[in-house]
Formats: sequence, structure tokens, C-alpha cells
Amino acid sequence: MIGNRGELFSMLLRLHPKEEGTVQPGAGNQVQAAFLGMVRQGDPALAEWLHEPNQRRPYTLGLLQGFNHLTPTRLEEAVMKREEVTVMPGQVYWLRITMLDTGVFGTFARYLIAHPRDLVVRIGNARFEISRLLCTPEQDATQTWVAYTSFAELYAGRKPQKHYQFEFATPTTFSQGQQAWGKLFKLFPESALIFEGLARQWEAFAPADLRLAAHGLTTRDLAAWCEEHVIVSRYTLHTSQLPFSTFGQIGFEGDVTYEVKGNPAASEASWLTPLARFALFGGVGYKTTMGMGQARCTNIAMPATEDETPAAAPIEVQP
Repeated sequence: MIGNRGELFSMLLRLHPKEEGTVQPGAGNQVQAAFLGMVRQGDPALAEWLHEPNQRRPYTLGLLQGFNHLTPTRLEEAVMKREEVTVMPGQVYWLRITMLDTGVFGTFARYLIAHPRDLVVRIGNARFEISRLLCTPEQDATQTWVAYTSFAELYAGRKPQKHYQFEFATPTTFSQGQQAWGKLFKLFPESALIFEGLARQWEAFAPADLRLAAHGLTTRDLAAWCEEHVIVSRYTLHTSQLPFSTFGQIGFEGDVTYEVKGNPAASEASWLTPLARFALFGGVGYKTTMGMGQARCTNIAMPATEDETPAAAPIEVQP
């Protein structure tokens, strides 16, 4: 499904409740079910493929945003206790979706354009309608979670930087496999974990000629180089929990600055900037399809897009 350039989309859906309903603000599993439900309305076979287990999925999902009628303390309490929160017609909510596959985006966007009033977003016990699909940044500079680019454009911008500043907006963690006592998770963003995870996503979805493997590197080579040459120089982090249907997952949130030491001409160093920009689309770490690992590099702008596809323009859905 991936083209030669490998388009990447980070978009926002503007949602409005169709009637009074309830949702759990931190329930990433409900958001994933809602996304697959949207895809299923337009392409049932694609939805089944996206839901198949044991594969890297070509999308990530943020948590539902817009609970402005709740104080931050009350919202945090509702998330931690898995409480149902009422949503009402007239309120506006936002849902962030990224897609690493042009075919998936095309199917989703075409169905929305052709059937704007038929596409229903079911999150928890609430039903929403979509009034806008925003795929490219507007003049409002605050919409920095929205972007459209390609693997080719990210790959072209390989100039290494001295520092990489990352924002982790939702709980982020790294699964390190099953131990005798249970699953091991890493709760600190060491550079090797960050860049190796991003490289694995890149290798799974980038066009073959743009992958590390095409240039004689493995993801483990990159991780080993980062362990020696990329340090955490500053961080402001805290842990928080994201509840799922039967358990809660601890992760870290906040800001981290990485500093590159040693030879900036090393072949591994040339991959850091593309991968740092890719974090906006690929997510970081565990369960990025359920709201975890929403991250971005904040001190490097996206490269200028050579051309915009018609599907990348903002789509207004009139009531």
C-alpha cells in the first residue's frame, strides 16, 4: 500500500456529540475501537487487516481531547478511576490520528468526503459526527501536531543536530519482553530506546531504498551508537497511568533534551534528524495505537513539502 515517497499524515478530527452520551477520557482502547469502526464503515476488509494481531500497525491514535468543562484535577481523577464523563451536543472534541500508509489514508478520506453525514464515530457510549478533517497545518502556529510529509522528504533532511528536544504528551513506556515475574517495562527515555524504536517503525513502513538496511545499518547498530554518543542532557518528566479495559499502564510524560557527542559525520548520526521528525507520525514505544507514546521533536521544523496531495487539504463536513 505504500508509494515510492511513502506519504505520512498527522491529522485532527473535529468531533461533535450527536446526543448526550458518556466516555472514559483516558480509555485508549475505546479510541482504537472507534477508529477501526470508522474504517470498517468504508472498507471492512481493511479494518480486519488493521486489527490482525502480531503486526506493526500503520497508524497511531491520540486520546480524545476537549474536556474543557472539567478542571485539570477533575479530568485526571476521571482518567485514573476509569470514570464515565458525560458529553453533550454543542461541545467540541478533537481526536488525533497518524497514518504511515497512503492507502489507509486514501480509503479513510475518500469515504469521509463521499459520505460525510454517514460516518459515525462511536467512543464508549457516545456517538460523534465529524465536522472537519485537518491534515495540513493552518496559519495558526499552535497546530503543530498536524503535519503532512513523506519518508522521502524526511530522509532528504539528514543534517545532524547537536540537540534534539522531545515532548512526550501521553504516557510512554518500552516493553522489554516477558520475564519470569511478568512483563518488563522501561520508564526512562534513554536515547537508544527512543531512536531504535523509531528506526524499527521506519524500517517497517518506509520505501525499501530509504531504509537503514539499504545503507548497511541495522536498528541495533543505531541503538549501540546512541548508547555511546547520545546522552540525556536535560529532562522534566513525571510518571502517569493510562487505564485500559482491564489494567492500567504506567508511563512517563514530559520533556527531554538529547545531546549528541562524538563524530557528527558518522553514518548513524545522519539518521537522527529524520527519525526525530518521524516521531510525530510513528509514535514512541508501547501501545501507540491506544493513545500511548504521542511524541514529537520540538526544536526541528518539518521539511518543506514539495507538493500537497488534494487529499491533504482541510476537509469541511457541512451539517
